[in-house]
Amino acid sequence: MKTDVPCDKALLKKIPGAWLGVGKGYSAKLTKQELQQIENRLNTIHEWVRAIYPSPMAFDAATGYFTNDDINFAYQHKIEKLADGRIRTSPINGTPTVDYRYSTMFCAYHCGRNANEIMRGRGCETGSVVAVIFNSLTPLFFEKSNDDFYSEFMRIDERPIKMLSVDRQEKWKGYDVYSPQAGSGDRLILLYRNGILPYIPVTRKQYLERSIQCLENFFDKNIKTYEEFGGLMDKKTKDEHIKRQQQQKDEVLKYYRHEMESTTKAGLLDSPAIIPVTFAYPDPNVPIFTTSAAGGYTLVTENPAYIKKDLPKYIPQLIILRMWNRGDGPDPASNPYHIYYNDFPIERLQAMIDK
Repeated sequence: MKTDVPCDKALLKKIPGAWLGVGKGYSAKLTKQELQQIENRLNTIHEWVRAIYPSPMAFDAATGYFTNDDINFAYQHKIEKLADGRIRTSPINGTPTVDYRYSTMFCAYHCGRNANEIMRGRGCETGSVVAVIFNSLTPLFFEKSNDDFYSEFMRIDERPIKMLSVDRQEKWKGYDVYSPQAGSGDRLILLYRNGILPYIPVTRKQYLERSIQCLENFFDKNIKTYEEFGGLMDKKTKDEHIKRQQQQKDEVLKYYRHEMESTTKAGLLDSPAIIPVTFAYPDPNVPIFTTSAAGGYTLVTENPAYIKKDLPKYIPQLIILRMWNRGDGPDPASNPYHIYYNDFPIERLQAMIDK
């Protein structure tokens, strides 16, 4: 956009933006009826979102409707051992449901390369976001590891153990607030039906038992690899590697077994397993457990009793509201995120559960 005066932040704040058209990305597996039911709900949310900020200033609003292929809630990991020693995992026995999403991204205006030029926000790759996710806990979860040895052992009733996002220790309109990591501008609100959680916390006992099995397997495989394929090393070097692996194994397992003894004596075996925000190799100098207040991740599995199997797959059974403040635009203090954080009608979203 050309301007009569040089562009600056004060000028940008006076430039009205636009609501752009809705982009749609749908799974081909949905029936016409399912798709219509889903789109009706997404249209309703879009009406709310537009009504809250009908005339965005210095931002263009880009909206998208999306569906994923059928997902299996609370699936189990089927483990197959291959001839080369690796394992193959595949999901089985989950409850089929449809994961669908609404998203509006606010794309900020900027001054252009020339003094009398404004660049509109159309086509931005990142921006502050208001999003609603139906029937999936994926935005709240992290995989601690995708390694074969981890996938094989870190399961409860064959369901994979996952990490719940960090509890920010704050309330928003009465709801708990989560973020992918402490200090993030990303806020996640989980809505579910009363009386039952869509996930099950993993206990300290469960986590320690499986960690010990997992670590034993990990070190034993490493030692075996040196024993069988250490032919390119001289004997002294190979023996040193094997000895170092054995020492590390003994040290780490001693640490985890000591934690099991301490946890037992403290009567905390059934307490939720909350681990530090680290993806590093197990370190005997780093505590195994921490607290939510310290920014730890609570370990959980999806609850197989949560999703009602007698409901159509498109019915909302759990919902995640996501609001991300990118802090951009000519005045970060008036970023659209703040408007939605204050005014989003969460009670209407909660009312959609099972509707």
